[in-house]
Amino acid sequence: MSEWERERVEEGNGGRPRWSIRLDRLISSLSALLTTRSEIAGVELSEKASYLGRGIAGAVIAAILGFLAFLLAAGLVAAVFARILGSAWAGVLATLVLYAGGAAAAAAWSVRQLGRVKPLDFPMTSRELSRDWEAIRRAAGVESEPAVPLPARTAAAAGSASEDLEERLRGLE
Repeated sequence: MSEWERERVEEGNGGRPRWSIRLDRLISSLSALLTTRSEIAGVELSEKASYLGRGIAGAVIAAILGFLAFLLAAGLVAAVFARILGSAWAGVLATLVLYAGGAAAAAAWSVRQLGRVKPLDFPMTSRELSRDWEAIRRAAGVESEPAVPLPARTAAAAGSASEDLEERLRGLE
């Protein structure tokens, strides 16, 4: 048997090549390592889940108590109006009108703000993308240089390095 064959075959392994035995050892070591790491991760995950559960329970209790406090505050406002107006039903009615007016004002403001949302309108992004597309076309030789060069920026007004890169891409000095 040659020297090379002796290196490939380990004594007493039934003629299996040495690399096969090393590969088996590597796989078993990796398997043990991954098993250990997954057990550690499982323990840590269960601890985090316990904290998460407690946190959610605390948040639910806080929300319930906050809602009850809001109801008591509404009762207090109704009692103050009842005292001022001299009648319980008038106090409750005044509180109802006050809260309904606040809710209507908040709803009107919300509708006005949501009306300003234009989900598919990105004017600045569109403009910059078209400028980038033009620069790529010029760099590829598909489109000629613009007739009037854009003004160069000074070092103080250049801003970040990404803007400098954009300028170089667009062919600006």
